[in-house]
Amino acid sequence: MHARLAFVALAPFVFASAYAAEFAKTTTADADFVRRASSAGLTEVALGKLAAGQASSDAVKTFAARMVEDHSKSNEALGKLAGTKGLQIAVAPEPAQQQEIDRLKDLDGAKFDRAYSDAMVKDHKLATGLYQLEADKGEDPEIRDWARSQLPVLKEHEKLADGLPPF
Repeated sequence: MHARLAFVALAPFVFASAYAAEFAKTTTADADFVRRASSAGLTEVALGKLAAGQASSDAVKTFAARMVEDHSKSNEALGKLAGTKGLQIAVAPEPAQQQEIDRLKDLDGAKFDRAYSDAMVKDHKLATGLYQLEADKGEDPEIRDWARSQLPVLKEHEKLADGLPPF
């Protein structure tokens, strides 16, 4: 009888310890990846929505709509994964990304198309590098596998951005 009472009394501590151990598997580098990846995703969505109203090229508008759709889905999946790990996702683009958004807000037509296209090439090269690093060196297996699963889409985005017409 005492053994059963001891187990019942200690069970919450055992389960809490297992829960804490699960969170401890996620390193600072993995948490940093989640924050940076979610910030980059928010930026892609914001710039894609901006392009819907300010781009003059149908190719840019089509590409931008794809960025909004794909990065919205990715952001949602990353948010769910982060939640299971007790990690915070970004709630806004990083300052440098916000500056890029603000700079493009002042452009329209062909000037916007050119600046947006250039930004998409640069941003996707950076994102692919960020995800590749996590895919290769991430310590949390679920976050590492998620990054790996996203790489083909990011590489396709990079290729599509490279293929936008020169403006």
